[in-house]
Amino acid sequence: MMIDMFKALAEENRLKIVELLSKGSLCVCEIEKKVKLPQNLVSHHLGVLKEAGIIENCRCGKNNYYSLNKNGLHNIIKALNKIGGNNEN
Repeated sequence: MMIDMFKALAEENRLKIVELLSKGSLCVCEIEKKVKLPQNLVSHHLGVLKEAGIIENCRCGKNNYYSLNKNGLHNIIKALNKIGGNNEN
């Protein structure tokens, strides 16, 4: 699972999406405009990030809104702390 998270974050466009979502939840159309990618690629990247546990989505009417998964981020931070020799949770 942790490897999937790091693989997902290793792609530049997905990292941009995570950075956008760090400011709050967004729908696919908003993400598409901000990263300047076609909707099908944005959806693909969102799927990879969701599968890795980094983001989550909520359906509101016709739109899916995406936000960062706090538990997923906590797991990444724990793994980085462990690698860096810092045992804080």
